[in-house]
Amino acid sequence: MDDRTLDKVFLGALGASLAVAGTYVYKTPLPGQDQEVTDGLTVEKHEFVTPDGVTLRAKRYANPGGTPVVFFHGFNGNGFEFDLPREGFNMAVYLARRGYDVWIPSFRGCGVEPYYCDAGDWSHSIDTLAILDAPTLIDGVTSLTGRKPFWIGHSMGGMVLYMYLQGVRFVGDPADCHVVSEPELVEQRNASVLGGIPIASPPAFWWPRHHPFQVVTESSIGRGLLGASILLNRLRAPVAPRVRIGSNAKNAVLNRPRGIKALSRSPIGIMLYNRRNTDSETSTSLVKWGADDVSAHMYVQLVDGIWNISFRQYFPFIFREEPYDYTLNMPLIKAPMLFITGDKDFANWVGIRRYGYDRISSGVKKFVMLPGYGHTDLVMGRRVGDEVYPLIAEWMEGVEAAG
Repeated sequence: MDDRTLDKVFLGALGASLAVAGTYVYKTPLPGQDQEVTDGLTVEKHEFVTPDGVTLRAKRYANPGGTPVVFFHGFNGNGFEFDLPREGFNMAVYLARRGYDVWIPSFRGCGVEPYYCDAGDWSHSIDTLAILDAPTLIDGVTSLTGRKPFWIGHSMGGMVLYMYLQGVRFVGDPADCHVVSEPELVEQRNASVLGGIPIASPPAFWWPRHHPFQVVTESSIGRGLLGASILLNRLRAPVAPRVRIGSNAKNAVLNRPRGIKALSRSPIGIMLYNRRNTDSETSTSLVKWGADDVSAHMYVQLVDGIWNISFRQYFPFIFREEPYDYTLNMPLIKAPMLFITGDKDFANWVGIRRYGYDRISSGVKKFVMLPGYGHTDLVMGRRVGDEVYPLIAEWMEGVEAAG
């Protein structure tokens, strides 16, 4: 398939997606109201301060003596994606009712009051989340409970798990810092969690030949758009470092209720979840509560991964070192791991298995591909209460039972 053919396929797919969005936008029912789902649970608020002085806030469904579980959210999300006010679509409440001590933090700059986290100067990258935010949260929960936690991460939250377990840290000047893996940190961090559950978390941005995303990203138009977005966000970072992805999505829902219809039927919405596996009320709740902003550096780092297949550290225009490659260093991971993905997930289950499950060194690991699930509906799809939440709970119980 030559470049011209790829371009035609890309433009045709884009046009078809927009046509679908226009056709269905007024057929979707308006969103329902929030529901009370926390009756009988003890809710607490906790704060943790990172080494660079940023305050992270976490919601806790407290079960003292229970095994701690810490949630880590995805790109342009926050902790509420696991804690939606929708009965049957709240993983945090489900696990709390099974006796787990549940912690729902957000990364810097994300969250909903009174759990909104400080953002610093918005110059952070995804590396910052793995090197500063995640250790602060894991060490803080371990210190307060006296027990090692499980880590559950969706999308980027699972990618940060990969990064954390590789024992990475910053070296060099803050304006030109390099990421390195330190053997002592590898051992320490793999021993700091009981296990990790990455949900729809790509270790690399790889798609099989002729997959729609492979066609788009390999076409000249697709490559041009990716390159332009990287360049524009590098240029904007010094003057407008906050990318208001989540804020704009929330405004579309809160100020114009029918906006969720257009959003859910748009190419972005189609990419993020399988519409047939979601309902309008829960999708709206996810945008209203779980959507958030990112930094320009985070955006550049993520899109650079799509451009290069390998997920690498963030680096400035002029960089004197070889960028640290997280995809290449997946074998450093030794902790017990449960990979969950779906056959409709844009991140592609074959790539997650090839570059994640197959490469890690964990003695205890499991890979599950769930038919009919897309990217985000692995957390809030129609059947998660029967198919996803019990799967996670039973795996954690098995890991604990096996010591």
